[in-house]
Amino acid sequence: MIAIAPSFWLFLLLIAPSAAAILSLVPNARVSEGVARAGALIAFAAAIAVLVTNASGAWGPYLGLDSLSDVFLFMVTGIYVTSIWYSRVYFRALSRPFLTAQVYYALLSAFAFAMIFVLVVTDLGLMWIGVEATTVTSALLIILERKPESVESAWRYTLIASAGLTIALFALLVLYTATGTLNIYQLAANPPAVTLPIEMAVALALVGYGTKVGLFPMHSWLPDAHSEAPSPVSAMFSGVLLPAALYAFLRVYRVLPTPAPAVVSDLVIAFGAATALVAAFLIQHQRSFKRLFAYSSMEVMGLAVIGIGVGGVALYGALILLVAHAFAKSAAFYCAGNVLRTTGTNRIDEIRDLRTTLPWTSGAWVVSSAAVTGAPPFGTFLGEFLIVVGAVAVGLVWVAGVVVVAVLVAFLGVNSQVGRMVFGEARAGTTLAPREPDSGWGIPYLNAAVALAIGVAAIPYLSDALRSAAVFLGGALP
Repeated sequence: MIAIAPSFWLFLLLIAPSAAAILSLVPNARVSEGVARAGALIAFAAAIAVLVTNASGAWGPYLGLDSLSDVFLFMVTGIYVTSIWYSRVYFRALSRPFLTAQVYYALLSAFAFAMIFVLVVTDLGLMWIGVEATTVTSALLIILERKPESVESAWRYTLIASAGLTIALFALLVLYTATGTLNIYQLAANPPAVTLPIEMAVALALVGYGTKVGLFPMHSWLPDAHSEAPSPVSAMFSGVLLPAALYAFLRVYRVLPTPAPAVVSDLVIAFGAATALVAAFLIQHQRSFKRLFAYSSMEVMGLAVIGIGVGGVALYGALILLVAHAFAKSAAFYCAGNVLRTTGTNRIDEIRDLRTTLPWTSGAWVVSSAAVTGAPPFGTFLGEFLIVVGAVAVGLVWVAGVVVVAVLVAFLGVNSQVGRMVFGEARAGTTLAPREPDSGWGIPYLNAAVALAIGVAAIPYLSDALRSAAVFLGGALP
């Protein structure tokens, strides 16, 4: 039997989406779609191979893998392949798209490539370039449906995200001045002494990358961009773009010893707590179901940042939460896309009785909404539970209280609105007749099933990788 070197899978991860982005520009739209699907499948297969073989090590001065990147690669490529697959259902319902199918698939593949690039490079400077590239490749996707609001959202997203990343770049300059290197493996092997410049670099990285993560108060681009983007793109935004930006911050944060200095960890916890609480209460006032799920993503990112700041078991819970949320939230956005394209509106008060008009989609929507808000036994519940346990274990009872309040408020806000649209009695002028049959619901059920499996079963290889990644970051296992 021929053993395949991990470097083969690493290069395949880079080549598949980049080749798909280029070859998708062929004149034929169906061929373009086929190429994009093939590229996504190959990238996902390579990520699975990396996960199964527990690939780790450096290949050259700039590429490498470890347990943390293995987990995030599985997450990014998983949502990439399902978003590409769902795009056919969504794209065919558009009457006058701003982008041709070829350009759309090319940009979507380039968007995925940029995130994969972030996860496989070992230089923090190149990682920053990858995060910035996600802005460039995704901004045009927001205006696919040719609406004035979409153009405004894309412009705001570009400006705010780029401004935040400028701060992140300054953080890297400070870090390089203090250490003489930006190589993550060199920094891990020879951790620098904790000095004021090091603490400043981590704090600036929190603000800079936190802008792309959607942390409060740098979050103002997030609800508009996520709600105005086409649903497959929204799924990638909420499911994997935010975690990819958080991954970049994690790499800077790991420069600090374990446990991190209190001044830095307290700052991380404060940003996470503020984000989770603000988003949870803003959920209650949303009139658009896509904005509803956008704020839900912001709330989950706040909880994950709390877990990172607390460390220990809470850090392990944060990683579980990120992976389970990626699959659950993408499922919720695919369902939102089905409802939008069949009813023509995203206003919550105009939609009722979906259980009758869109029975299969509404069932997937109820399940995925429960999953994203931490209902047991989904993986999101397990992650949030471990964050609470971790906070209590280190004496941060107030942090545990913040997590519980944010989770409960978000749970009630999201599920009450979805329940009203699915089970609410139709009133004259509130329920819109579907413009086409119920379809495109298979992928949401599939992704919700993954989020469920993370909570109820030890998924082979993924659970091992999550545990290894938590220990690698200085966390603890229950």
